[in-house]
Amino acid sequence: MADLAVLRELSPSEKALQGQHDIASTTGHGFLIYDKSFREIVGTSAALECVIEDDLPFAHEAAVYFPNQDSLFVTSNRCKWNQTDVASIMVHKLKRDSNGRWTKTRVDTDITMANGGVNYQTSILFCAQGDHSSRGGLVFMEAEAPYKAQMLVNSYHGRRFNSVNDVVIKSDGSVWFTDPIYGSEQGFCPKPQLPNQLYRFEPETGSIRAVADGFGRPNGLCFSPDEQTLYVTDTDWVHGDGTTDDTRASSM
Repeated sequence: MADLAVLRELSPSEKALQGQHDIASTTGHGFLIYDKSFREIVGTSAALECVIEDDLPFAHEAAVYFPNQDSLFVTSNRCKWNQTDVASIMVHKLKRDSNGRWTKTRVDTDITMANGGVNYQTSILFCAQGDHSSRGGLVFMEAEAPYKAQMLVNSYHGRRFNSVNDVVIKSDGSVWFTDPIYGSEQGFCPKPQLPNQLYRFEPETGSIRAVADGFGRPNGLCFSPDEQTLYVTDTDWVHGDGTTDDTRASSM
């Protein structure tokens, strides 16, 4: 967990302990730092700024940024977008204008219950969790309107995924993703057909392998800079129905 940091307001007791512990203050906010090398990333003048907000939880996962567009794609939490809707997940595109103001536009896409995402080639690779009528998997979506989408893989040798959660790309082109059972626990996916696992997918050949199991709820993932280590968070402490279990994992 050397590269893990939590960004939040420092409590009075933490402020009193500054200098005794490795806590860096930044413009009214602080990073709780577990490894001093993280200072090289944030520097001495890092700050937080709220650029856009809404009453609905529109920015929950993904956060895929495109420098050439100065735009950011995010996926929402599951909620009702109007009184007649069933709870669903939306994809939004955040765009900054010449005056530095950010606007939010809903992306018209048929990705079913989108979750994590990552830059892929010149576009985006989204995790589709699926629902009772549609299988989830990995979906390639263009980053420009009309945002055409194509499913790349939607099963593990014929067995449907549980609810694909997050994804990362290795430099060799392989795609690594997690598949916990949150969808069935939240009631929008069928009963699981597979364990909670980590997968490796090769788009060029279509080969797919389960590369790690034994997780409670595998969630976010990222490679170390040299790609020799893959970090996977296990969020088994909190279940999809909202219950928690202090005896379960909440670790990396």
